[in-house]
Amino acid sequence: MEVSREEEKSRSLNLSILIMFLLFTLSLLYINRSQSYYYYERIQFKSAGSKLYANLYYPTRDLDFQDKQPLIIYAHGVGSQRDVDLRIPIELTKRGFFVAALDYHGHGESEGEISDIDPDTNRPAIAQDCSKLLDAIEKMDVYKERINPKQIGLVGHSLGGMIVLVNGALDDRFKATVAWAPLVSFNPKEVGFPKGEEFEDYIPENLIDEDNPKNLLIIHHVNDEMVDFEDNAELAQELTECKLIKIKRSIGSPHQLISDRVIIKTINWFEKEFFDSETINGPIGITYYMNYVLLGISIITLFLTLLYAMNYVSKYFDLEQDDYMNEEENRNDLSKKEKVIQVLKIMAYFSIFMSIWLFFTIQYGLIGLFYSSLFMLIAYLLVRLVIVHHKKKEESLKSIMITSIKAQYDEGAIAYTILCTGLFVGIFLTFSLVYPFVFVFPSDYLSVLLASLAYPLYLDFEIFYRKVILPKLNFIKSNDSRTLIITILAIINIVILIALNLNWAFLPAVVILFGIFLLLIIKNSIIYEKTGKFITAIIGSIIIIEIFFGAAISEALGILSILDILLGMF
Repeated sequence: MEVSREEEKSRSLNLSILIMFLLFTLSLLYINRSQSYYYYERIQFKSAGSKLYANLYYPTRDLDFQDKQPLIIYAHGVGSQRDVDLRIPIELTKRGFFVAALDYHGHGESEGEISDIDPDTNRPAIAQDCSKLLDAIEKMDVYKERINPKQIGLVGHSLGGMIVLVNGALDDRFKATVAWAPLVSFNPKEVGFPKGEEFEDYIPENLIDEDNPKNLLIIHHVNDEMVDFEDNAELAQELTECKLIKIKRSIGSPHQLISDRVIIKTINWFEKEFFDSETINGPIGITYYMNYVLLGISIITLFLTLLYAMNYVSKYFDLEQDDYMNEEENRNDLSKKEKVIQVLKIMAYFSIFMSIWLFFTIQYGLIGLFYSSLFMLIAYLLVRLVIVHHKKKEESLKSIMITSIKAQYDEGAIAYTILCTGLFVGIFLTFSLVYPFVFVFPSDYLSVLLASLAYPLYLDFEIFYRKVILPKLNFIKSNDSRTLIITILAIINIVILIALNLNWAFLPAVVILFGIFLLLIIKNSIIYEKTGKFITAIIGSIIIIEIFFGAAISEALGILSILDILLGMF
């Protein structure tokens, strides 16, 4: 479709405005971040034979009252990863602390499972992950030049709270420990650890005492719905005589401890233990929420800019666009009644589509999405074969398939799709590594292989929106309007799917995966609009599925031993 010179100028102007706004939001994000830390370093190290990762954040400010600075190692909660909860990295680096955020065994980029045992020490791997990270940091120049070895602390949340209790008790290099809602008492076999005996001695209630870990503070919500306050926090206080801060008000789930008081008390504890003063380092101002706001604005603007750029650069490719509405001819002359009928058909198809997913999800849980996808995919292919064969009785099935595949081949469309996919993946990886925020990537080849399980689900999305819904929108003239409607339906679709599988929301990679499916639908709407090549758009999404679904698989495999227990808790 030819574009007028005026429309071309308008598109160029809009893209320029989007890019300038994006640069503005990214600048604000950088300025806000630089108030806390100016640089971070990805650390790779070994623990119990597995390759683990951590982020070491370098504080922007120095301390006026001493030459070297404290170091805090942070362990996130179960199923999370090191760059999701930014409260500790943002707020403690702002106070002049170095912060090392750890992906312990079976989480984030790190390899292994949380139930792994170190064959050399016969200790649970997670009982020494923090110590192994400290070993790696001690070999770095920054440790010798800027970190005070007498001011090294631990902070952890939930399962991470248990991990810092154990690591702090076993390693006297850690001079202070803060545990948020820590898991203190449990039966390893009941929780799902296959090597129960090896874990028995390393359950916090069997390990911690008045002397270990040193200078312990526990912060716990009295109404914690996951880790019982009395069975864990009060037990730990009884065993160690540590200070216990009871939280009664927080935002959202009590277990998540989203409260300024939690951060302030954590900072106070470390500064009192390390500096012998809660005031020498100046007043505390909590600003991490602003980082999340700016991150949200930046990510949305970044994606909108990407979509607009995809639209804009299509003019530089020789795209032999098919009439992708040819199954039902474009009808701009439908009566009001006929348009209403089309809309009702769309609503009916959408309801049936979601009902099938609902049925299988209720019956089988998250795996039900896979079963329902296979069911709908097979049903669609059978119906499609019958229709095509009926229309072209004189042609063999093989001939029809060869003709259809050849019709999808177009060098311009392939080049355009590769560029769009490269931009999508490149921008995500660059942004999530540079900031960093929710960087996800498969931790092993098995996860990449298992990512193929997502193809039926993804194909269902694409077939439904491209081959079922889009032709029913033939009475709408504007391609942009059709894409907008597809996007709205896809958003509703994803929200319902997340609601149906809310007990998996504790895995960031799973939530990100659902979001990626939505972004893929939007991205491919533009590609399909420009090229009309269904298969080309599908193939261009393979690498994206491999990365994001592979990351979700990695997370699930890493906590496989306790996955059933966790799903029952959420």
